Amino acid sequence: MKDMTAGIIRYKQLLNETLPSSFTRPVRYNHCFNRIVLDWLFQDVWYRHLDSSKTAISQLNETQLQKMIERMEQWLQEPDLLFEDNHRSLTWRKAAKAT
Repeated sequence: MKDMTAGIIRYKQLLNETLPSSFTRPVRYNHCFNRIVLDWLFQDVWYRHLDSSKTAISQLNETQLQKMIERMEQWLQEPDLLFEDNHRSLTWRKAAKAT
């Protein structure tokens, strides 16, 4: 539980402070970073995999949370990954609307 709590703190710091202050394109708001990283985690529109009546973060296990943190930190080191992940996320969402 201690590691999960630390992970949630780091995740929220990245989501609400670090990423929005580091990027203005392709996205700049925390909910956009959240969409991208969750879609990346599931390789699909994230809400197809989680209960929409609960927060996404509350439904993730420690491994999933750690993967998301690592990906968000990669974006800071390799900004092109954010562009690629955003593009994939939007593609998955477009396909989901078509079905």
